[in-house]
Amino acid sequence: MKRLTKEQKKALFYKDLLDLRWNGQVLFNVIICLLVTIIFLWYPREDLPISFVIGFTFAMVTMFTQGNLVVEEREQGTLRRLQQVGFSIKDVLIIKMFVSFLVTSVLVFLFLLFYRFDPTISFNLLVLSFPVIIIMLLAGTFVGLQAKNTIEVSLYGTPIALFYLFLEGLLMNHQLGYMQWIALFPNYHLYYGVTSDSLLPYLLTPYLWMIIVVIVFTWWFMNKMKTNKF
Repeated sequence: MKRLTKEQKKALFYKDLLDLRWNGQVLFNVIICLLVTIIFLWYPREDLPISFVIGFTFAMVTMFTQGNLVVEEREQGTLRRLQQVGFSIKDVLIIKMFVSFLVTSVLVFLFLLFYRFDPTISFNLLVLSFPVIIIMLLAGTFVGLQAKNTIEVSLYGTPIALFYLFLEGLLMNHQLGYMQWIALFPNYHLYYGVTSDSLLPYLLTPYLWMIIVVIVFTWWFMNKMKTNKF
């Protein structure tokens, strides 16, 4: 297949970006995320940790934006047309990941802007958030490829979002020394690592999760490509 030009990639990127204006589900999730952020800024911050607000963004915006962008192409029948003009399924998915990543980055930037600019917190947050964002992007891609429409994206994605937020809820009432199994999940390290003076102890688990998820997703995706089930 002929390699895409930069202009073709930019055209698809801008198309997906502009299409967000008409995607009601994505807009709804973004608005809910902004409302949660406003509540966090108004209410005592000890009751609602930073990791919950950021995690809410990853679960409700990153994953569902990606899932809806992916399934939208299949729902509208434009995926085959894109493939006919030279776009591979891999190209389409990667460009959509960039769009979802951009939306997430804007929301995180706004949060840091209105919260306060603390170099340590901002740096820790960005470093620890990156693997979680990648995981959620891949989860959204998986959900979008499995679903037939936006309703199924919500249906398949909701258990993942609820599980993530369930772990965040446990961490809000967590005391060190109890429920140590939570440390197996990236949430734990984002929760404690954001405000920590030493970042290194909290890096291994999130990035290990990211590597495992990338490997599993790549294996699943390659098998799906071999069977041509897109």
